[in-house]
Amino acid sequence: MKKYYAIALFAVISVTLCNGQLPFKYDSLYKTIHAKDFCMLMQKHPDLLLIDVRSPGEYKDTSRYTSLNQGHLKGAINLSIDDIKNNVNIMNPYKDKTIVLYCSHSQRSRRVSKLLTENGFTNFYNLNGGMSVLNQLGDADFPCKKDLIVSGLPFQNLSFTESANLIRNEKQLVVIDVRSSNQFASRDTIPQNNVGRIKGSINIPYQDVVKRGTESIDKYKEQPVLIYANSGDGDAARMASDLVRRGFKHIYQLLGGIQNFIASQQDISMIENTTPFTLINAHRALMLLKNTSPLVIYDTRASDDYNNKLTGMISYKNLGRIKNSIHVEQVAFESQVLPPDKNSSILVYGNDEAFKFVSMLTAKGYKHVYLLDGLYDFVWSGFNIESCKEARSFVENHQGLY
Repeated sequence: MKKYYAIALFAVISVTLCNGQLPFKYDSLYKTIHAKDFCMLMQKHPDLLLIDVRSPGEYKDTSRYTSLNQGHLKGAINLSIDDIKNNVNIMNPYKDKTIVLYCSHSQRSRRVSKLLTENGFTNFYNLNGGMSVLNQLGDADFPCKKDLIVSGLPFQNLSFTESANLIRNEKQLVVIDVRSSNQFASRDTIPQNNVGRIKGSINIPYQDVVKRGTESIDKYKEQPVLIYANSGDGDAARMASDLVRRGFKHIYQLLGGIQNFIASQQDISMIENTTPFTLINAHRALMLLKNTSPLVIYDTRASDDYNNKLTGMISYKNLGRIKNSIHVEQVAFESQVLPPDKNSSILVYGNDEAFKFVSMLTAKGYKHVYLLDGLYDFVWSGFNIESCKEARSFVENHQGLY
């Protein structure tokens, strides 16, 4: 992940950790709800109270972590997790209401849910996934999306599916890639930054815009413009805001960035400079685990990660492991005994070194290599995305962690 996205994600995680445990551990204490059932609940309870526990900046789309500016739910009131933790009595006026709590990734809302349970609240729900998931869901999974998500942003955030449809169908579309020139050309020194680019996209690194402005692209003011960065690092949102200020009329941001976009797509015909392996997200990894046999699985994390021995602020990475996975650390990549059949289906997951391992496999001629960039996303998706809830059954050695 790029620097700004990592900082924003750490800011979210840091306020959710409690004794090194993941917040999913406490789901049995309160009710959780997915988007589709949430829409049904809204119909049954028109007086439902929505409470957004994010920061005021996130709620108003003015956070300095611009990747966390994702709109909010219509009619929601903003009571941040810090406000509630510092004075839980501010919730007392709502004790007789039916409440739905949400945040950006359903981590902070889970912490608040636990706190409310401990203080006698019972009639409330945690909305799984938060705004990050709600923005990505389509009408089938979130039928009240168009009515409920409102935004103070001067441009429009698009999901992966919406972005793909725009790319395929809008003939006048201008696509701007704000990554560095090395990332755009897939020759960055960090392997995970070399994932490809949208065909026909223009490379205008955001740092160049900071120095020289946007005059070079003013000719596109009347055309629809889609902007993307690497992994939702915030530069795309900053560029989008800059272009709106310069008079551009139809600005869209690809939420989540190019890496996650590619990993979400079965058809990547709109991508060039693609990797020789296949990037997949949690949902596609789950489908692979369910439908592909035999499947060779490699876990490239360090031993302490693999064996759940991490402590302190990084202990949230104690996640267990995918069943039947083979543990191979970077020092053993070259000596690892590999499948004799180069047509074997291989799933690799772990840390940044996973990119190096899949690159090695494809260089050796393996044709069906899949990369899941991180076990955390797989586990998180199992709790927060309805179509991924079976992911939990493919993870072992997590007892007591969540």
